[in-house]
Amino acid sequence: MEYLGILIPILGISCGLFAILGTFHIKSQKLKLEMLQSQRSSSASETEMMSEIQRLKDRVAVLERLATDGDRKLAGEIDRLRTQERI
Repeated sequence: MEYLGILIPILGISCGLFAILGTFHIKSQKLKLEMLQSQRSSSASETEMMSEIQRLKDRVAVLERLATDGDRKLAGEIDRLRTQERI
């Protein structure tokens, strides 16, 4: 019974320390979760950006083909299409 007087303050102090350590652990877990969520959202936006870049590259390729195409070839295709419309 004489140790009960010392045991109660030790138990109170240790419970306080466990509460503080538990709070830090929970905060660190929340921070890790937020970091993972931000990485996932950035990878999703990165995927969208890459698809947009590919779409623009395809459009530039078509424009380059039109710009470098010979006038005779382009005129021939236009005439061929006009002929098909009349039929």
